[in-house]
Amino acid sequence: MLKNYIIIAWRNLFRNKSFSLINIFGLAVSMSVCLLILMIGMDQYSYDTYHSKKDRVYRVHTTRYQVNSGESASSALPLAEKLKSEFPSIEAAAAINSEIGGDVIYADKFATGGGYFADGNFFQILDYSFKEGNPSTALNEPFSLVISSEVAQILFGTESALGKSVKFQDKDMRAMDIEEGNTVTDFGYFTITGVLNPNPGKTHLPFKFLASLSTMKSLPEGAVLSRGDEDWDNVWSNYTYVLLKEGQSKGDLQANLDQISEEIYGPRYDDKHSFKAMALRDLSPTAFISNTTHVSVPKVVLLILGVLCLVVMFSACLNYTNMAVARSLTRLKEVGVRKVSGANKAQIFIQFITEAVVISLCSLFFAFLLLQVLEQGFLGLTFNQYLRISFSQSLPGIFIFIGFSILVGIVAGILPASYVAKLNPVSLFNNLSNVKIFKSLGIRNVLLVFQFSISLIFIISIILIQSQARHMLNFDYGFDKENIVSVKLYDPANYQRFAQAVVSNPQVSEVGATSLIPGGGWNLTLDAVNLDFPTDTILTNYFDINSSTSAVLDLKLIAGQNLPMEGSDNLVLINEFAVKTFNLGSNEQAVGKQLVLDENGEFKNIQVAGVVRDFQFLSPDRAMESLVLRNRNDAMAFALVKVSGQNQQETLAALEAVWKEVNPDSKFSYKYLDQELLFIHQVLGDVMKVIGLISFLAIFVSLLGLLGMAMYTAQTRVKEIGIRKTLGSSIPQIIYLLSKGFLKLLGFAILLAVPAAFFINNLWLNFFASKVSIGLIHIGIGVGFILLISLAIILSQAYRAAVINPIDSLKNE
Repeated sequence: MLKNYIIIAWRNLFRNKSFSLINIFGLAVSMSVCLLILMIGMDQYSYDTYHSKKDRVYRVHTTRYQVNSGESASSALPLAEKLKSEFPSIEAAAAINSEIGGDVIYADKFATGGGYFADGNFFQILDYSFKEGNPSTALNEPFSLVISSEVAQILFGTESALGKSVKFQDKDMRAMDIEEGNTVTDFGYFTITGVLNPNPGKTHLPFKFLASLSTMKSLPEGAVLSRGDEDWDNVWSNYTYVLLKEGQSKGDLQANLDQISEEIYGPRYDDKHSFKAMALRDLSPTAFISNTTHVSVPKVVLLILGVLCLVVMFSACLNYTNMAVARSLTRLKEVGVRKVSGANKAQIFIQFITEAVVISLCSLFFAFLLLQVLEQGFLGLTFNQYLRISFSQSLPGIFIFIGFSILVGIVAGILPASYVAKLNPVSLFNNLSNVKIFKSLGIRNVLLVFQFSISLIFIISIILIQSQARHMLNFDYGFDKENIVSVKLYDPANYQRFAQAVVSNPQVSEVGATSLIPGGGWNLTLDAVNLDFPTDTILTNYFDINSSTSAVLDLKLIAGQNLPMEGSDNLVLINEFAVKTFNLGSNEQAVGKQLVLDENGEFKNIQVAGVVRDFQFLSPDRAMESLVLRNRNDAMAFALVKVSGQNQQETLAALEAVWKEVNPDSKFSYKYLDQELLFIHQVLGDVMKVIGLISFLAIFVSLLGLLGMAMYTAQTRVKEIGIRKTLGSSIPQIIYLLSKGFLKLLGFAILLAVPAAFFINNLWLNFFASKVSIGLIHIGIGVGFILLISLAIILSQAYRAAVINPIDSLKNE
């Protein structure tokens, strides 16, 4: 019987080509995006599935004391040893520290990356396959180094790496390779004790190498933050992994952690923390937390994407319903004959559901083709270089796709199938013109209003996103960012030699130094006190520049004088916002005032040398804050070189040649300042592309829904139109009659969508300190667009129905 249903469905598919194409295309376009989101979700839930003990592995997170907020993926370094020694329910515990990353050097070869200090228990908890070496002893001795096969290939080629001695220069990089370090510390020589095979799947803990945890005690003073075995204060750069014994639960581990938290932090007055057990399977995707070891799509983002795509998919299903209802009127005799011949309601229902599933499966084929295009587009997005989403196909994934397609077919077809199956066969023959598929169209009108409201919200949103993106692209930082090359110093001593040598280049106009890139998203803070108000401590931002940097960045000095050329520990510049924040009076009165800086408990007296005009040293999404510009030569991390805009390649080659001549032990690493500041624009552009695509789909499927409704209305009122024309109604009157209902629905949609769009877009715009305003132009463009397209569809269908010859519409069937 099912075979017969499929054959009939296939014949109907080809018999009604226009209907089939509209439905297949509408479902395929919507389905392709849903499949993309499904694959992203499958990828994000595929982390760490290859670990054999994954159901017993936990990572310990840190939260505020006795408050489940402010969650961080890191924890205290001594926690692992305490868990392992004092609680018998723990089979193994391991601590790792993230303060290692840079260049591994062997002879004239070097490999760059990030990693962790780890203790010997690490390989008892997580599964890592060794190509060379013994996991039981690889991290036992100080200055032992386990490297990835990728690093081994770079450094040693086909040679064995075991026992080789390599030099390590730390550059303050992290294992995710996102934070680019700009200082160099010589960690000395390490012995290779192991080479790892590539991971068989995705991991939440990517790294290029692991160094033995015991090495940290032998490093130079200040090389790492965590050195003491009893340092419970640093919960930011260490991670704790726990393997529970068989039969133990997460609740048992959490009870142990609560006991430790109370013991260590309970008697304290400040720096108090609590610990939280997180199962390995819950590490990706996760909520927004700090100090994560990998980049993943947060659960809330997956949820939002899923909801948006379900809205689009629901619209596509509703469109199929509308079209199927309209087309069912032409098949009522077929249904009547089948019922008179003995077919029951269930058989009629299955027949129509089968047709919907066949159309949905056909849509799946085209959706899969569209998916290939969407995948390539997604892989090209800026944020995917960190997410590294994998779209590799798997047999379970294909079955999920097919199951999803069948579900879509059932959802789309269940409403028309149910109503057609309930029709009385006698009425189908006796009074066909009065057959009503629905006694009330109220619910369909509501759904159509909902569709168009969503579409209008999407249209207004994408217009605002484009406006905000253009606003950010043309954002005035308050300093010059054009034709400035930032060069990493690695060592502050490298600056003076480079600046003196490069200034003679005719393409170079100014050279300055800074401790961080203004506007790049990084900021440093400390407490400051105005001696006139000694009880008021104010948190302020700071970074270091030299006297030439003001000219390079074209900072406007509005009071006082510039910083001294030779550098100074006690003379500073402040911005206008700091003058107000520190209550220093006018800009002129602020010059010469004394402030006290509290830097990690060390108090330093400083004097205000001058005041600069406010400029955006924070990322553009943040509001202006107070700033102290210090002038310490040993804090400089970047050289800023102002070059001409001509012959850029030659200029860069000349800069590199000078650098290699005066600083041969450091590599030449540079970026154009304006390009560094483009990252937030690129991310915003990616978001705009994603929202734009979903918006297009929402609009597209809504218009298909409108087309289906217009076709349905025209087909059900053919005889009415014929009678009206016979009685003298003109074509414009007929068009108005058929269109006025839709125009009312569009009006309701606009009334609902405009305030909703205003509210929703204000939510995300409020994240930007500098933002565009939602104005009548944005709303007018959105409303005008949806009205123009909708009217074109409505009037075209009304016109087609109005010009039908009344003789043809009134003849007996």
